[in-house]
Amino acid sequence: MKYKKHNLIYKPFHQLPFCCVPATLQWVLYRRKIDIMDQETIGVALGLRIPKKFSKFFQNKKIKFIVNKSSEAGTQILKSRYSIGNFLKKFNIPLKISHLYNFKKEEDLKKFLLKNLKNRNDIILRYNNKIFKSKKYSGFGHFGVIADFKEKSKKVLIGDPEPPFFKETSLKKLLFAVSNKIDGIERGFFIIS
Repeated sequence: MKYKKHNLIYKPFHQLPFCCVPATLQWVLYRRKIDIMDQETIGVALGLRIPKKFSKFFQNKKIKFIVNKSSEAGTQILKSRYSIGNFLKKFNIPLKISHLYNFKKEEDLKKFLLKNLKNRNDIILRYNNKIFKSKKYSGFGHFGVIADFKEKSKKVLIGDPEPPFFKETSLKKLLFAVSNKIDGIERGFFIIS
């Protein structure tokens, strides 16, 4: 399916293990023609924790390696010290991030997507990736960007730092992916402007 109306052009960056947030921020910085930094540097600023068995992929000595706690792996962006807003300030990046938006109705989400895509804002998606996996897979928290939206078909194009880099889903499935119905954690959308 072709997306032409809004299509915020994103260059895919493949994520290192547990680095979906840093990789997604690379997508945003590159689109906005802002110097990007490596995922490890971004990750350290966001409190990145990596299971020790993945240490061979990382060189930054400031990364915290954890033992047998994969559920605690990833960034800690919900803690103010490691928030994306603090990362943007620390590196003097002239962008702002909104609070987390949540929606229950397709119509409200549709209006939000159309408005922000029209304004060329980056819509960051914090979701459970189960919607793109097999039925047996329980899913986990993940980050991506909303690359486009087709209003008539209600199809959303998600830019994902995990291949394939662009994935399509419906508004209904997207609302499910950000709800607390999968794993008890409510997720949602951030705006970067």
